[in-house]
Amino acid sequence: MSRTAWKILILVVVSLVIGAVSGILVLYIQMARDRADLEPWHRLKPESEFTADRSEGVNDLEDYLSLEERLFEGIAETLKGEVDAWPMLSRLDPTSPTNPDTLPRNWNRTYRMEPDRVVAGALLLHGLSDSPYSLHAVAEHLQSRGVLCVGLRLPGHGGVPGGLTASRMEDWRAAVRMGAQAVRNRLGPSQPLILVGYSNGAALALDYTLDALNDEDIPTPKRLVFFSPAFAVSRIAAFARWQRLVSALPGLGKLAWTDILPEYDPFKFNSFPLRAGEEIYRLTTDLERKLQRLEREGRLNRLPPVLSFQSVVDATVPPEASLSRLYSRLEANGSRLVLFDVDREARSEAFLTPAASRVLSAADKGGPWPFDIVVVTNRSPESNRVELRTVNAGSAVGEYRIDDLGMEWPRGVYSLSHVALPFPPDDPIYGVGPMWRDPFPLGRIDPRGEKGTLVVPLSLLMRLRYNPFFDIIPPMIDQFLDLEDDKNEGN
Repeated sequence: MSRTAWKILILVVVSLVIGAVSGILVLYIQMARDRADLEPWHRLKPESEFTADRSEGVNDLEDYLSLEERLFEGIAETLKGEVDAWPMLSRLDPTSPTNPDTLPRNWNRTYRMEPDRVVAGALLLHGLSDSPYSLHAVAEHLQSRGVLCVGLRLPGHGGVPGGLTASRMEDWRAAVRMGAQAVRNRLGPSQPLILVGYSNGAALALDYTLDALNDEDIPTPKRLVFFSPAFAVSRIAAFARWQRLVSALPGLGKLAWTDILPEYDPFKFNSFPLRAGEEIYRLTTDLERKLQRLEREGRLNRLPPVLSFQSVVDATVPPEASLSRLYSRLEANGSRLVLFDVDREARSEAFLTPAASRVLSAADKGGPWPFDIVVVTNRSPESNRVELRTVNAGSAVGEYRIDDLGMEWPRGVYSLSHVALPFPPDDPIYGVGPMWRDPFPLGRIDPRGEKGTLVVPLSLLMRLRYNPFFDIIPPMIDQFLDLEDDKNEGN
């Protein structure tokens, strides 16, 4: 090829690259214009938030609570002049019925629950963009069984969505270490430490446990209980950083968010920044490295027993990839995996995608497993009644025990969801039970009308927010933690 031809080819390639980059920038600009405007609560990065850098000044839970109090006072002071910006039912409006401070308790803050007689201690870790409220029903049950509970508010959460743009994985880790040590300090030598994690909280609990196995100065938990664990996330999260970098360009600040939505939920952010997605991707990637190291060193048998509750369909976390990251490595130690199936009644199953069967198919094809698998599923394709099918550790495929639950699928519900598992049906916010006050029955919304009319995605309003089969969870936790025996001992 002649020199002239090479120059022409290079010129064409450079022109195509410039054209492609220009096209992408135009697309991003259009995306930014089409999005809702950022509000003060999106841009605010609270100064009094806990960080790993300032963790040395926070020596115990009392210090953490004092810092947390200053955090919420600072947010209120900063936003009090933004009255004209409040959308209807905003959780940040002091006069709104969805403002958490107007409710019986503001569950966005760290809480402690102490039983009359302590037999164990638990640190409960909520999910990303969530709050300590997500595990309050579990904590209340544990407290009734003699477990001292601390529901930790993780950095960046509970106040304003903008807090998540400033918090890092290292901040979450430092807070978890402080919380675990605070619980351990309240226990006797023979009283076990338990970690309970939901979604990203489960990833942080496992991350902490792996660090504890390598550091004698960190209290090691005896049992782990997980809900919708996020041990792996979609690979697209790896590209979040690049879009966030583009968002630094003038006029493109909205692109730093995957969702910019009204904040009507009192205990969960509806808006979600790309930075939060980056941080959970960093965390889960680091989890894999730590698990690989433990496997190489032949120390997987040091992992404590794990009890996990998971819906077989999950739009937030890929369940097959997430579960296999941990459960494919577990050795026989009394662990258990509880799967909530979709409604397999024939008329419902006809509308399900193939993804609805992947997790159960993987469980069947990979057995026998060194842990119990429990499936909540239909009695038959002709029935909407559900039963419990238990495959004990080491059992062959198809060998299971059946227990009738006396439950059935609620009308109009075809599956659980990532956000539903830890909430009972009578939850006053996300369930269908008695409400604390009107008007935000988030669990009762049944929208019907024209598409494109609502200010929030219809899929968000229609997503199931409670677990109709929650009643099976407390007894399973009791059995796994041997709490019934501990509770009765010495009475």
